[in-house]
Amino acid sequence: MKQLKNDILEQWLNIEFTSVAHKMGLINADRVVSYNETLIYNSVRCLDYESIMIASPDVNYIITVIGLMWEHINFEEYDLRKIIVKFLSRIGYPTSAIICDENFDRANCKFTVLDSYIDEITTTINQLNNEVNIGNRKYLLTNFQKKIWDSMDNDKILGISAPTSAGKSFVILLKIVNRLRTENIDIVYIVPTLSLLNQVMEDFNRELKANGVENYWITNSFDGKQVKDRKNIYVMTQEKAIAAFDNFDEAFSKKLILVADEIQNIERIEEDSDQRAKILFDTLVEFRYKDNVDKIIISGPRIEEIDKVGESIFGTETIDHTTNISPVLNLTYSIKKKDKRYFLKQYCILTKNPLVIGIENTNLIKCYGKKIYTNDYLEYLSCIVNKIGRNSQNIIFAPTSSTARKIAVALEFPVTKCNLDLVEYYRNSVSENYSLCETLMKGVAYHHGKLPMHVRRTLEVAITNKNVSNVVCTTTLLQGVNLPAQNIFIRNPHLYINKTSEAVELTNYEMANLRGRAGRLLKDYVGRTFVMDEDAFAETEGYEQLELFEDESKELSTGYEQRFQEYKWEIEDALKNDKIVDETMKKYGYIISYIRQSVLRYGKDSKHRMDNVGIKLTQKQVAAIILKLESLTIPKEVCYKNRYWDPFVLEKIYTDFDLTVPKTPSEKGVKNKLDKILKWLRDKEETAFMYKKYIPSLYQNGQSRSIMVSLGLHWANGIKLYDIFNNDRYKGDSGAEKIDETIELLQQTISFNLPLLLKPIYDIKNPDSCFLACMQLGAINNITRAMIEMGIPRETSLYLFEKIFLNFKGNEKSELSEENIREIIKQHYDNLPYWIQVQLNFIK
Repeated sequence: MKQLKNDILEQWLNIEFTSVAHKMGLINADRVVSYNETLIYNSVRCLDYESIMIASPDVNYIITVIGLMWEHINFEEYDLRKIIVKFLSRIGYPTSAIICDENFDRANCKFTVLDSYIDEITTTINQLNNEVNIGNRKYLLTNFQKKIWDSMDNDKILGISAPTSAGKSFVILLKIVNRLRTENIDIVYIVPTLSLLNQVMEDFNRELKANGVENYWITNSFDGKQVKDRKNIYVMTQEKAIAAFDNFDEAFSKKLILVADEIQNIERIEEDSDQRAKILFDTLVEFRYKDNVDKIIISGPRIEEIDKVGESIFGTETIDHTTNISPVLNLTYSIKKKDKRYFLKQYCILTKNPLVIGIENTNLIKCYGKKIYTNDYLEYLSCIVNKIGRNSQNIIFAPTSSTARKIAVALEFPVTKCNLDLVEYYRNSVSENYSLCETLMKGVAYHHGKLPMHVRRTLEVAITNKNVSNVVCTTTLLQGVNLPAQNIFIRNPHLYINKTSEAVELTNYEMANLRGRAGRLLKDYVGRTFVMDEDAFAETEGYEQLELFEDESKELSTGYEQRFQEYKWEIEDALKNDKIVDETMKKYGYIISYIRQSVLRYGKDSKHRMDNVGIKLTQKQVAAIILKLESLTIPKEVCYKNRYWDPFVLEKIYTDFDLTVPKTPSEKGVKNKLDKILKWLRDKEETAFMYKKYIPSLYQNGQSRSIMVSLGLHWANGIKLYDIFNNDRYKGDSGAEKIDETIELLQQTISFNLPLLLKPIYDIKNPDSCFLACMQLGAINNITRAMIEMGIPRETSLYLFEKIFLNFKGNEKSELSEENIREIIKQHYDNLPYWIQVQLNFIK
């Protein structure tokens, strides 16, 4: 039977391989291999034996063969649907069988393709272990999902590691919804990106409504108003979560469940330039010391020893839930050049060596071994995507956001659905010269970190609804965003066009995550990744030829121990001699600030806390730091609210800063005041390092800084993007590129970095001012800011204020609570345009 198993797998992979090669136009039709009746008979016989006679069946093998049969068999000739349902139910993956039963009864978890009473009984018995109930609703889970479901009843901390399409986030969501039906408990759900934040908020709202849960509140920020008799669901980035701890003494004080999704983002904690990894780690450590945390779940794709990751962060036993089983078969196809010949290769996790076939039509291949995205390459890419991806959802990976835009503008595909209303919405809310409007008219979208929030949210809805079939993406795709796709196309691992000393490559682990985005649970049996230049990967460090395109796992380091030990002498010297953190300490300065902030906040108890994150100081050293910090005159609360600043730098601001700070972004002379403040921070020796950290080099001096300040004030005063872009600077091809650059400046530097830079000054000089809130949120009036804080995108909030709230009298506006605002929006919901409505579903 073992030899038969291998032969069957090889034959089906060869059928798939030659079919794809021909579809790509790389080989002629006479080389395509077809199935026959003997192969089908032997396949069914083998799957039957494997699924019923083997104590621990090879689930990946069964899913692979079934997936390939489903892709290539003519079901009018051989209807294998009932057999597929039986086999998948036997091995604990009945969820995958739903794909082949278009009339599946979801309410009762019942398959309709079974044509005998015996089959119904045996299948029902098999799937009983995989059914769960939430009230009157039934859900069907995989074996892996069911173990997580049960563990969330019994275990305090869970670590979940699985391939991208294993459905880990879905079962976590279901279990939380089940608890919210009967318990008054808060949820803190931490996600790495705004796209994933939007998705999680929508998922919660959908399942909570479907299951009749009431009195819940979904938000992406913490305002200190923890209503005791309401179920608060905080879906937040790590930056929002850490800000809650810094600004509120009693942050997240109700009984709660903590979920940290995409935990692999903690891996770059040792890199001096990666602030987000440190913030994520510090946020999780804050929850470690809270007594009201009922349950903690950390999850990520293929994390090695995730139980040890959990134990390291939280100091408590973590239950490991790890699987390498993917309900979706991921195949990788790559084009390889050897001497003067080209070959197509197929990689599958079940085979030791890839299948290889010589390419006959080599004239089709263009720009192999090159990096620049020329017109010749883009025509070649367009041709391949059209051949493979017609009638499919396709993702084209781009190394940078500007390249994503360039690729999308150059490509053109048949438009299957009209997107005129979406294009018109973007023209009116961003700019008539916005490149996304041009690309959508040609059946292409691009998705990257520079999209305005309202564009990001509506575009993701359009992609999910399959209004757009072709999406050019950057690394945003690696952060758990579920953009449906059967095919992914990638040229090389370079995350740059022109290589510099700071250029980075897509790692083997990240490549595995990217490939895992092809094909989704309950939607596809097979997902395909197409590598346009295999040699570019083979020549990149970290991609061993024997392990090329394998499902690489990741070992995560947590804490600061490695960096502390590496620079122990320098750190201890700085602490002993009261050295202020400056530019010479780029590699370790953040640890000095961490130590001083910890000692300032926790005194002698800080030693234990620092030990837990890998910073090993003696009690004598801690006592010496306590003594030195006693000389500070700045209020401790100001230091607590600015945890990533060296307290000695904050002391200098407190004692030396004497400029006037603007109270509002609309007051007279505000630009001049802000310019002077920034110049002071730049020129002051003690603050120059933080100035350079938060302000990109392009905008640190002269005219560029003046432009940044002007844009920041437009933004803070609630000027719409359309009006900001309505000038000659944003016209023509160069103007279209400047639109994306300006959006990044507004959403990253102006609304995030600049408030962090100015925050110590405002905490000292004018803590009650709304100036930083206006800058951060991009709005000057209270109602618009409240809507943005709820999670409504800025441009949509500005629109709603004009359409709904503008005619409210002054005292009525000031007295509106968040509850009032939500209720008023609900009352007007049905009269709002569709693309506005889809952004408000989480409060409907």
